[in-house]
Amino acid sequence: MDTTTNDAALDPACEIDEDGEVVVTACSFLVAQADLEREAAEVLPGKFDECTYDKGYIRQPLYACLTCTHPPLKYRQGAIRPGPENQPATDPAGMCYSCSIECHAGHEVIELFTKRQFRCDCGTKRLLLPAEQGACCRLKSARPMLAKLENAANVYNHNFWGMYCSCDKFYAPEDEAGVMIQCYVCNDWYHDSCIGKLPSEDEYEDYVCRACVSKHAVLRYIDSTMLRYGRVEDGRVSQIEPASSASIPDTSTEGSADEPASKRARPSMCRLRPDMSAIDALQPFDLFLADGWKSHVCTCIDCMREIEASRLVFLVEEDEVVEPEDDEALGESLYESAMKRLRTMDHTRAIDAASAYHSLSSSLKDYLRPFAASGKVVKPQDIQAFFELQKSGH
Repeated sequence: MDTTTNDAALDPACEIDEDGEVVVTACSFLVAQADLEREAAEVLPGKFDECTYDKGYIRQPLYACLTCTHPPLKYRQGAIRPGPENQPATDPAGMCYSCSIECHAGHEVIELFTKRQFRCDCGTKRLLLPAEQGACCRLKSARPMLAKLENAANVYNHNFWGMYCSCDKFYAPEDEAGVMIQCYVCNDWYHDSCIGKLPSEDEYEDYVCRACVSKHAVLRYIDSTMLRYGRVEDGRVSQIEPASSASIPDTSTEGSADEPASKRARPSMCRLRPDMSAIDALQPFDLFLADGWKSHVCTCIDCMREIEASRLVFLVEEDEVVEPEDDEALGESLYESAMKRLRTMDHTRAIDAASAYHSLSSSLKDYLRPFAASGKVVKPQDIQAFFELQKSGH
């Protein structure tokens, strides 16, 4: 088949014949196809045939579409394609892994990484496909009523426009010189240069940004010798040694070990630090939490009331990530996937499909045989002519 010279420069399957004509050999095409399938398996390792909407508010990998949603003017300069200044802004929205592939292929999709307590917005009032593509999520097309609904418990921030950190910078992996770490509570990501010098990786398990530290006393006042407080001053991290907790009984394990902490009997004594005013005087500071820090979160009646009201139950219960299901066909070629699909079909339909494929294959071979005998290049119009013949019944 012939193509253009520009295409040949970009497509590894293209070659230049002795007459200077651009052609694609069958061998080079198969090699290029195998490379594409291998790359796709690496980029899309999980199945994408089911939306997570029905799983409710879960912790999952999220994505945003900057084609279907439009940021306010202050965020447009950082976007890959900022759009016209007079374009109306929309509400931010997030979608699951499957919808980012099935519903928004070819769009400007950005990865938001893992966020918790979030329900997929695709197909809801916040995230509808363009009219020419159908208004509802393709994986939930039988439920058009979702287009009138919103996920009221979802929380959005500047990440949904591609902005991160306290510096409000658009995330472009190729431009990032340093490292970024994620706040365990708000799930935003922060540049190491904006935080200050970090402790070594083996000195802490989780990081909590200074905004969350200021907002949530149940974290700020944890009383534990296992906790590392990190305060940033002039680019340096200083340790704030916690008061000894030897006099405070550990009642965090009262009740059944299998019962969620939020449902267990509440300890009567609060385990928060007694020197709260001294800690407050040191703000603002970040937290670098040492391994095992969750066992020191207080679950007394008052603290649990704050934890539940602030949607921080993940501090005392399981916080698993719902990942896309592994794709059993990962690594298979398109041919292998098609043959496996054929074996699962109804026997009669499978025979009909195999017969139709054999007939088409035989006809194509007969049509191409003269080209092979003469060494003539097969051009796009030749293939088009073949299918026109098939449609006409010849």
